[in-house]
Amino acid sequence: MSILQLIKGLAGKEDINWGDSSTTFGRETHTGGTVNISYVDAEAVPSTNLGGYIGDHLHLQMTDTSTTSATFNINALGTGVTLSTSGLTAGRTLTFPNTSNQALIGATDLAGTGAGVGASLIGIQDTGTYFGTATVEGALQEAGVSISSLNTSTHNSGMKNGFKLAYSTASAITISGGMWALNGATNRHVYTASQITFTLGSAGSNPLSTDLTAAANTIHYIYIDDTAVISAGSNLLTASAFINTTTAPAYSHIKIGWYSGNDRCIGAVLTDASFNILPFDVRGDNYYRYRDPNFTAEFALANAPVAYASLNMSSTIPAFSTRAQVRLLASNAAMWFYFDTTSSAVTPEAHTAGVTNEVMSFDISTDTSQVVYWYADDAHNVAIDTAGYYMDEL
Repeated sequence: MSILQLIKGLAGKEDINWGDSSTTFGRETHTGGTVNISYVDAEAVPSTNLGGYIGDHLHLQMTDTSTTSATFNINALGTGVTLSTSGLTAGRTLTFPNTSNQALIGATDLAGTGAGVGASLIGIQDTGTYFGTATVEGALQEAGVSISSLNTSTHNSGMKNGFKLAYSTASAITISGGMWALNGATNRHVYTASQITFTLGSAGSNPLSTDLTAAANTIHYIYIDDTAVISAGSNLLTASAFINTTTAPAYSHIKIGWYSGNDRCIGAVLTDASFNILPFDVRGDNYYRYRDPNFTAEFALANAPVAYASLNMSSTIPAFSTRAQVRLLASNAAMWFYFDTTSSAVTPEAHTAGVTNEVMSFDISTDTSQVVYWYADDAHNVAIDTAGYYMDEL
């Protein structure tokens, strides 16, 4: 029983007037006057329904439709959640997700970069089912693993495009823009954004390069310097990322290219008797042509062999070439010349001189050591010069 009900049972009507609360009655005051007050009726007694005069003025729980407060806190006495309008530039409607596995995330979490927030909470639409996860962060991680595997594995390790060499000066060449796979300490794709000029020798673009004066009439190989690339910390190459040395490369079946250690060979130049780079150009069919008016002699004027003899052309043909173009001077008319990659070939390449002192130009094949075997049908004087060579796949 409530207090008011107890009072109703004990108090007389002269003390509390029970009746319709919508009407009033006069009550004497302590000063001798009267004041009109409302009757107390059953509506003042707590029950399952509130209404009437008191009900109209009583706050009812869970009936608020809005608030002027900028924040609203849930579970204020414990680990709670605060709904905040801070940062809003316009009114927003917050719609709760209608799925069982989608959380409601606040702006602070979405903007976070730490684990468990930000992109790790945002779902993605993956209609092609390319990813095994359903969040942006998860998809990025999967893509990152794929990209990392491309960079660190042998995938596309032999790729090359560009880096074409051209003669510039007696001590410098140009290297065209391009991108090559460099399978050095790691497998990466290095590139240039423009044509660059590379100056050979230790006083040139790379202090670790071999000086041109080290030896005359020598092939200098041009490499991508893996150590320099690592030190620079960038796949974008400058002139200092290349190096020249007289050390010949070897073909790597694992790295799919011509390498000396971790350095990848991109070409070669030849010096003359004065330690200058011999002028050259590279044609579209990978033909490297020497532009030497004095030619590059491989067999000085002498009697031709009449049985197979070896002719080592490695002084003018680099390690990555097995076919050269030669100029041959025949001192006698109607001479026949035979060339092949072995000394036992029964069907060698054959060329004939039509007139006395005829200069012929033709291609010959060599073995992998740049050696060709040849003979003539008589022992008259012959001279052989290298006009150029064809580059194998670098």
